Amino acid sequence: MLIATWNLNNRVGKTRFRHDAAGAVAALQAAVVVLSEYYPREQHERFLANLEAAGYPYSLASDNHGEIANRILIASRFAIKKLPLETPAFDRQFPSNILSVSVADTGVQLLGIRIPAYGPSKRAQLCAAWDWLERTVNAFKETPAVVLGDLNADPAASKARGGEYFRRILRNGWHRATPPGGTSYFGLGNRRSEIDHILANAGCSFANPRYVTEVGGFKLAGTPDAISDHAALLANVVLTTRT
Repeated sequence: MLIATWNLNNRVGKTRFRHDAAGAVAALQAAVVVLSEYYPREQHERFLANLEAAGYPYSLASDNHGEIANRILIASRFAIKKLPLETPAFDRQFPSNILSVSVADTGVQLLGIRIPAYGPSKRAQLCAAWDWLERTVNAFKETPAVVLGDLNADPAASKARGGEYFRRILRNGWHRATPPGGTSYFGLGNRRSEIDHILANAGCSFANPRYVTEVGGFKLAGTPDAISDHAALLANVVLTTRT
């Protein structure tokens, strides 16, 4: 099963919402796509209709927790069902950036997530977010599971940016899709980093992971006229165990 994650760079409405993102999603040809930093304002229903017309009849968005916050949207060619998940309570930003689903006929559970870019003054929130993620992924032991999204951390990052948490998750039975290139985020100037990730537990393996900046005539990232400042990350997921 081909899966993808892509940060749309909506920035809680601070950038123009790009409806051509639906065509770009379809051009990726993934079975399931996790869209992070999703904030459509009043255009949610139109965007879902565009995704359905593009071959994604199933979609779910994370809940709005009463505060302006980016959200997660999962679009799928397979039926998906929202999974119950105890969300964190230390702020109302992070829960809107979390959505967990099961994918019908595959035996796979997905956790779509974006860890907010908490600044230096919010170190406690950053640590709390990674504490929550570490506890949550440790609970995914009985079924094949995949975590996709923008973690706002490189595997080699300092502890202050979540790096030590990230490395500990990888030491405790999780592995990540490692595409060539090492760049998923294209910031101002020449700023580049690898902060979008796909992780899996022992129930899944990866094949052909890659970053995509242009597909089907759509510019996803890397140029001034691109839809986003993030590349899409794709990987084939292969089940290694079934429950």
